[in-house]
Amino acid sequence: MKTKSRIVVAAIALFNDRGTKAVTTNHIAAEAGISPGNLYYHFRNKTDIIRAIFDEMDKYGVAEYQRISAERGPATADAVAGTFVMLQEFNWRYRFFKREMTSLVTADPVLKKRFIKTHRAMLALVRSALDVSIAQGLLRDIPARERDLLAEEIWLVTLFWPNYLELGGEKVDTGTLERGSEQLRGIMLRYVTQKGLRAFSRPGRAG
Repeated sequence: MKTKSRIVVAAIALFNDRGTKAVTTNHIAAEAGISPGNLYYHFRNKTDIIRAIFDEMDKYGVAEYQRISAERGPATADAVAGTFVMLQEFNWRYRFFKREMTSLVTADPVLKKRFIKTHRAMLALVRSALDVSIAQGLLRDIPARERDLLAEEIWLVTLFWPNYLELGGEKVDTGTLERGSEQLRGIMLRYVTQKGLRAFSRPGRAG
C-alpha cells in the first residue's frame, strides 16, 4: 500500500475510534508507521486528510453502487435490496464522517462544495433508480412530484440514519444499521407492486 493510502486508512481508523478533534496529525503518522515529516509531504494538515477521505468515500460509494447494478441489473428489485445493505455498511465504514458530518462540512468551504455536489448527484441517482423501477413494474406509477419527494425521503434516511441513532442514545453497530435498511424497505413497500413485493420485502446481499 502506498504511503498516502496508508495515511488515509490510519486516519479513518483513528477518527472512527476517537473522533476528528481528539486525533492529531502526529497520531495519524504513528498509526500509519511513518514520521510526521513524511505525512506532511503528502498532506498539509488534518483538513487535507479529511478532504481526501471524503473523496475516497465518494469514489467508493459510486463504485459499489455501479458494481451492484452491473451484477444484478440496474434498478432491479435485487439491486435495490442489495444497495440498501451496502449503504448502511458504507455508513459504518465511514462512521466518523456521518457522526460529525454537519460540523465538518460547515467548517470547511472546500469540503462543503464537494459535499453539495455529491449530495445532489446521489439524490438524482436515487430519483433515476425510482424511474427505472417504475418502468419495470416493480413500483407503482406515481406523479413526478411524488417521485421527487420519495427520492428525498430515501436519501434523507440513508444520509442521517447514523446521526439519528447517536442522538437517540443508541450505538451505531451492525444491528442498528440493519434497522436503517428495514426503514428503507418499509418506505419502498408503500409503493411496491405485486411483481416487486417479494424482492423488496427481503434483505439484499451487499456482496
